[in-house]
Amino acid sequence: MIRHSLASAALGLALILSAPAFAQTAALAPITPSHLQLAREAAELTGISASLESIYTEFSTRTKQLVGTTRPELKKDMDAVIDALKPEADAKRAEIMVTASEIFARKINEADLKEVVTFFKSPVGQRYNAARTSAIDEIYVVLEPWSINTSNFLFDRFTQEMRKRGHQM
Repeated sequence: MIRHSLASAALGLALILSAPAFAQTAALAPITPSHLQLAREAAELTGISASLESIYTEFSTRTKQLVGTTRPELKKDMDAVIDALKPEADAKRAEIMVTASEIFARKINEADLKEVVTFFKSPVGQRYNAARTSAIDEIYVVLEPWSINTSNFLFDRFTQEMRKRGHQM
């Protein structure tokens, strides 16, 4: 499931960074505090921060399932330790959000970030974000079997082409 959160975060970044309006990035322009703040706000509004938060939630859930099932006598201590780890997880998330904000600021100029923030605060942007989570969930469900099928197809085609060239595979 952590893979799922990372995939969501990566897909969110990819969707934002691939938009045509961002092709005109201000290369080597100094990053001002307001530019960095807009980049952070864009990262938060586009769901990247929430995707990163879900890593701790999934860790907690899966650990409780795994350890709770196999070692139920550890439940009290397990719950205490998982709760105690939350501030550390939050600190790790804050670290990556600083990095993500810096990356956004380097890739997208301040004026474009203002438009991104405005869009995601608008009613249509909020509807997009509401649909994004379930859309990514559905994409992930079809992506895994598609990936396997495509890989198998390509390997079969590779084998056929190599045989045409006289190689036994």
